[in-house]
Amino acid sequence: MWKLSGRKIPHDMFAYVLSIDEYQRKVQLIGSRYFILMEFMLRPNAEVRQGSRVYVGKGLRQEVSKFVRYLSHEELSEQARMVLEDTVERAVREEEQFFVQFFNESLPITPKFHQLELLPGVGKKMVQKILEERAKEPFKSFEDIKNRTGLKDPARAIAERVMQELTVPQNVYIFVAHKKLFLEELME
Repeated sequence: MWKLSGRKIPHDMFAYVLSIDEYQRKVQLIGSRYFILMEFMLRPNAEVRQGSRVYVGKGLRQEVSKFVRYLSHEELSEQARMVLEDTVERAVREEEQFFVQFFNESLPITPKFHQLELLPGVGKKMVQKILEERAKEPFKSFEDIKNRTGLKDPARAIAERVMQELTVPQNVYIFVAHKKLFLEELME
């Protein structure tokens, strides 16, 4: 995964509410940076809405309390699946500086295949243009990437790749910390 070295397991500090089960007082969430799908218990008297951004890091959490489990896409409620794509795009746009760094730091996967090529709409010529431009000066924003490379909507390209990683098994995950990553860690 991009942004992780060695065997370090990612952790999202914030997440977006995808669905709420008021009866069981549970929420399904997606992490804001590593797109970890997870379920938490709601705190008593906590009021959250679908789309709310909540703190899920270590320490005192205002809206959620106990972590319940990691989820796969298949385990999401229908309500959660309906808002997933829009929520992913919102997260990418709100965490712009974090994801712009992908364009500045991405690496080759093999001598002939670059991480950038995993983005929808990015082929070898676009990869070359991105690499040339970032060598001149690091990218500062999605608008900067668009203006200097011609990639129409960098945020959308990342969001589309995230959706692919969430919904279809991949050989390479560059953005999503998938449930199986956490299960593998527990088995070691």
